[in-house]
Amino acid sequence: TGTPGAPIVFTSSYGPGNRFPGDWGGVVILGRATVNKTDPQIEGGIIEDSNYGSGPECPPEYPDCDNDSSGVFKYVRIEFPGYRFALNNEINGLTMGGVGSGTELHHIQVSYSFDDSYEWFGGAVDAHHLVALGGTDDEFDTDFGYRGRMQVLFGLRDPDYSDPQGS
Repeated sequence: TGTPGAPIVFTSSYGPGNRFPGDWGGVVILGRATVNKTDPQIEGGIIEDSNYGSGPECPPEYPDCDNDSSGVFKYVRIEFPGYRFALNNEINGLTMGGVGSGTELHHIQVSYSFDDSYEWFGGAVDAHHLVALGGTDDEFDTDFGYRGRMQVLFGLRDPDYSDPQGS
C-alpha cells in the first residue's frame, strides 16, 4: 500500500536515462478465484508452481472462491517491466491470475511495459484508476473468463515503442 504522495515504485535496476521496456519481469499476483481453464499455469514460463484459480468449482476449503483476497495493491507504479519467454507467453507489467474480488486493486500506473500493461487471467477482482503508458502491446487484456469490473482506465501510446513481434 502506497499513498498518493509516496507510491510504491517497482522499476528497472538501471539508472535514469538507461531504462527500457523489458528491463525486468513485472509483478504477478496469483489468487484462487474461478477461471475457465483446467489447471492453468501463468504465462511467462519462469515461475515455479504457478497454478492459480479454482477451476470451474470451488474446493471445500474455499467455498466462495470468487471473493478470495490476494491483499491490497494500491498507489503503485510499475516501470519498464515485461518479459517475453516465447511468443504469446509473456509476463506483463501487472499479470493477475485468478485474483478474487476481496482484493483491493486501484491507483496503479504501468509505464513502458514490453508487453501488455495489465492482463487478467480469470478471476473477479474489481479495479479502478489504472493508467497504462507507453506499453508495446495491449494496455488492458483479459483471458480465461475474467469477470471483474473496471472503471477509470487510461492508456497512452508512445510512438517510439511497439511490439517487435506484432503480436
